[in-house]
Amino acid sequence: MSEHIAYSRADAVAHLVIDRPDKRNALTAEMVEALLAGVRRASADDDVKVIVIRAEGPAFCAGFDITDTRDFHGASDESPRARLGALREKSAWMREFLLVGKPLVVAAHGACVGIGTYLCLVADFALAADDAAFGLPEERFGSAGATWAYPFLIREVGLKRANEIVLTGRRFGAAEFRDLGLVNRVVPRAELATATDGLCAALASLPRDGIALNRAVKELSLAVVGHLDAFPFHAGLHANAERIRREPDEFDFLAAVEADGMRAALERRNREFGGDWWGW
Repeated sequence: MSEHIAYSRADAVAHLVIDRPDKRNALTAEMVEALLAGVRRASADDDVKVIVIRAEGPAFCAGFDITDTRDFHGASDESPRARLGALREKSAWMREFLLVGKPLVVAAHGACVGIGTYLCLVADFALAADDAAFGLPEERFGSAGATWAYPFLIREVGLKRANEIVLTGRRFGAAEFRDLGLVNRVVPRAELATATDGLCAALASLPRDGIALNRAVKELSLAVVGHLDAFPFHAGLHANAERIRREPDEFDFLAAVEADGMRAALERRNREFGGDWWGW
């Protein structure tokens, strides 16, 4: 486990806790690998029937840690083949969460953006506190919608809503995401833990063989409806979208980082992408 990812088991429920509150639980590649190690461990444990991911502090997850732009976008001198290899690995992360061997529950509160939103999309059940906020703000870096979430969401919520989520990357409140069918239930923040425990207890009452069969049926169903095709799409396109050319009158986040530093670049990004259709 990473120092920021804790694993524990209580009866038939495996608990994975993201604990990096000083960074609003922004995930590094190491932390994602630790989460995956936790779900693999829980999947292999016959005493576990349910896996839950929750977080400490004021936010569930502020997205992927972009402090190191080499990790987030790839170094400017990195070859296309190196970037494509890295993106294949990252798209495989979400596919593995989607197909985990036990029911996966995410309990989200506060900021739940970027990879935090992705975790809710691939979870079997997502519960949200009423203060939760969702979205894919990386589109403000110019990702061009080249994400596995685009075809996935077209099937889930339709093209118009998928465009709104992916192409603008705007902020969605918890109730909006519930109404889109992307979270199961919204509860007051103070009741999130109780609601999560209740759902986990209900799932843990199911027979082990029934859960195992469900996982096989789920994977077959996702293959039939085409959801599993979204992940190679991501790996093939996203790395190239990260390096699209910007004209002189267009905001270039990576160039702004190189010129003025990360903090100034983020502040400029927030000025460039303000207003109702962004919502941040």
